[in-house]
Amino acid sequence: MHRYHLVGPWGTHIDAPAHFDLTGRTLDEIAVDELTLPLYTVRFEQPGLLTPDHLRESEATHGPIPAGCFVALHTGWSWGAEGTAPGWSIPALEYLHDRGVTAIGHDLPDTDPTLEAQSWWLHHDHWQIENLTRLEEVPATGATIVCAFPVPVGGVSFPVRPLVFIPD
Repeated sequence: MHRYHLVGPWGTHIDAPAHFDLTGRTLDEIAVDELTLPLYTVRFEQPGLLTPDHLRESEATHGPIPAGCFVALHTGWSWGAEGTAPGWSIPALEYLHDRGVTAIGHDLPDTDPTLEAQSWWLHHDHWQIENLTRLEEVPATGATIVCAFPVPVGGVSFPVRPLVFIPD
């Protein structure tokens, strides 16, 4: 018999809607078919918040963001960097919500510096992954993300090991 203690929202981790919304789904309530999704990666390597215009620019180059996908935000930001971390704006998340996007992720410790966008996203029954790594190696489209984690009953945030499958 072994016993393990893990810190929830630290390192690469998944946040369920209940992380910010007391009536939201917990990790064990996220359906298994929501955890393997087409991946759409957006590059935004500048200060500030990503806007719908930035998403439209990405779509003009790489095609439309499909419903039912996972959208990853690659900012290139790293822990200890000077200045305020970039992030998602609420209008950008509204754009993705209206498109039927299932989940988001980013190479950031939070969705946005004030957590207002994070709260908005989770309150709209979406989940997310924070502190993604190696997004610079992921194509804008064509890959699939699999988000596997042990399911703590009632958990709201937990370490995750997302895998990205890139076709040849």
